[in-house]
Amino acid sequence: MKYLIIGLGNFGKTLAEELIDKGHEVIGVDNNEHIVDNIKDRISLAYILDATERSSLKALPLDEIDCAIVAIGQSMDSSLRTVAALKELSVKRIYARALDETHQSILGAMNIEKIFIPECYAARIFAEKFSSDIKRR
Repeated sequence: MKYLIIGLGNFGKTLAEELIDKGHEVIGVDNNEHIVDNIKDRISLAYILDATERSSLKALPLDEIDCAIVAIGQSMDSSLRTVAALKELSVKRIYARALDETHQSILGAMNIEKIFIPECYAARIFAEKFSSDIKRR
């Protein structure tokens, strides 16, 4: 599959690397040149652009992707504007990272296919691991 990941901070970069390791193709986008430089050799294509602008997103090969993942983790506004722009450009499958329950609710109202809060997921995994470790002692 071919993924578009918008937001290549810690979460987005790790997600991109994991998808690549599983044999998928990844196109990465971030507005920070330094961040893009750090991953550009590992992914298929890398773009430095403002994904909140619909006109910028038009430069991407959107018709070639199977899924767009909005992994922006620092700004609810940027995330929502990016999701809205992707929807306006008729991207069919959009997954989005939510920063909190309010953000999750807004994304849900936008009919986003999958919404996730990575910190909550990680906390559940660690709680299970810690719980299992204590039971074994």
